[in-house]
Amino acid sequence: MNIVVFSSAMHDVASVIGRREDALRKFFGEGIILHNYDSDLSGLENPVCFIATGGTEELFARIWDKLPRPIVLLSDGYHNSLAASFEIASFLEQRGVAHRLINLPLEDEESADNLRNCGASGHQHVAFADGKPDAAILSGNSGDSISSADIYSDAVMAHLAGQRIGLIGGASSWLISSEIDREAVSRAYGATFIEIPIRELEQEYFTASEAPAKDSSPTYSLKALEDAERMYRALKVMCGRYRLTALTIKCFDLLESCRTTSCLALARLSDEGIVSGCEGDIPSLWTLIVAKAMTGRPAFMANPSSSNPAECTVDFAHCTIPLSMCSSYTLPSHFESGIGIGIAGTIPEGPCKILKIGGPNLDRIYQANGEVVCNTHIPERCRTQIRFRFPNCAEFNRFMANRLGNHVILYR
Repeated sequence: MNIVVFSSAMHDVASVIGRREDALRKFFGEGIILHNYDSDLSGLENPVCFIATGGTEELFARIWDKLPRPIVLLSDGYHNSLAASFEIASFLEQRGVAHRLINLPLEDEESADNLRNCGASGHQHVAFADGKPDAAILSGNSGDSISSADIYSDAVMAHLAGQRIGLIGGASSWLISSEIDREAVSRAYGATFIEIPIRELEQEYFTASEAPAKDSSPTYSLKALEDAERMYRALKVMCGRYRLTALTIKCFDLLESCRTTSCLALARLSDEGIVSGCEGDIPSLWTLIVAKAMTGRPAFMANPSSSNPAECTVDFAHCTIPLSMCSSYTLPSHFESGIGIGIAGTIPEGPCKILKIGGPNLDRIYQANGEVVCNTHIPERCRTQIRFRFPNCAEFNRFMANRLGNHVILYR
C-alpha cells in the first residue's frame, strides 16, 4: 500500500511519522510504503493520503487533481490530523470529487493516563465516512429537523444586521473550503465586513505600552504573559478604531512577526462581548456570532481531533476558549509553535451543542445535541480538549458524513 504523507512545515516530519509508523503498520500491514507529498507520485497504485498534521490543506490542494478516484483520506487523533481532513473533505465535496475519509483510533486509549475518567471501553474501531453529504440544510438530532429559519430567527437576524466584523490579515492558507460570498452575505443579513491589514495590528502591538504581569505560574513565563497582555491591548485599540463587534485574525502570522499569540486576547475579548475567532475563518466566526445571539453567551471554536464510533464520541480541541466557559484553566504555550500562551481550559461536563454554519452564502447548517463527558490531556493536541458524546451512533455517523470545514462551534 502506498501512503502519501502530508505534514506542515511547522512539524518535524521525521518525528511526526516516527511516532505513528507503528500504528500505520498495525492497521495496514508491514507492506506499506511511505511517500512524501512533494515526491514523484506518478504511477502510484491506489495511493492513500495520510493527512498527518494540520496546515496541510493547501499542500493537498496543489496535487488533488492528479490523484485517482475515489480519493482516500487517512487521519488519526494527533496534530490536528482529523481537522485538516475535514477541511480537505469539504473541499472535495464542493467539487463533486468522490472520496472517503478513514479516521484511525487513538493508540492504547484504554490504558492511557491522560484519558482517565473518560468512560472509554477500550474497544476501538476505525471510523469511515464517504463523500456523500446530506441535503443543503443538515438535519438536527433524530426526528428533530432543523432549517435555516430555526437558526436565523427574527432576533438573530436583528443581531446580525448590526455587526461590524473585522477581518484582520485575511484567511489562513489552509482554509481551502471556507470561502464565502461576502457581498451576498452582507446583502442578506446586513452585516458589514471590514478588512484590516495584519501589519496594522503588528504596528499597534509594537507601540503598545508594556503591562507588568500580575502573577506567575509554572505553566508560563512572565514575559509570555506580558506579551499576551500587549496583544490584548493592541486588539482593543483596533476594535475601538473600527468600532468592531466581532473579529477574526490570521493569527499564525503573529508567531513570526510578534513572537506571541492572540489566544488569550481572543478569549478575553469574547468574554467582554466582542466575538473573536482565529485563523481568519469567517464561517466559524459567523457561527460564533449566531451562537452568541441565540444564547447570550460566548462559545468555543474547536477542531475535531479524533473519533470513536464504538463510543459515539468525537474529541475537540483548540488553544483559545472564553474563560467564562471554563471551571479552571492553565496557560501553557501555543501547541503547534510552542510560542507565547495558549489556554488549557477545563470545561464542566454536561449537555452541550454543536453548531456550524457554512457554504458561500452561509446557508448550510449543521447542528447536533450531545454532552461533554470529560476533558482530555493529550500532548499532541491543542491545549483545551474535550470529549463530546453524541446521543446515538446515527448522530455520530451524521457528523462524520457532513463536514463544513475544519472547525465547529460548541455552545451551551
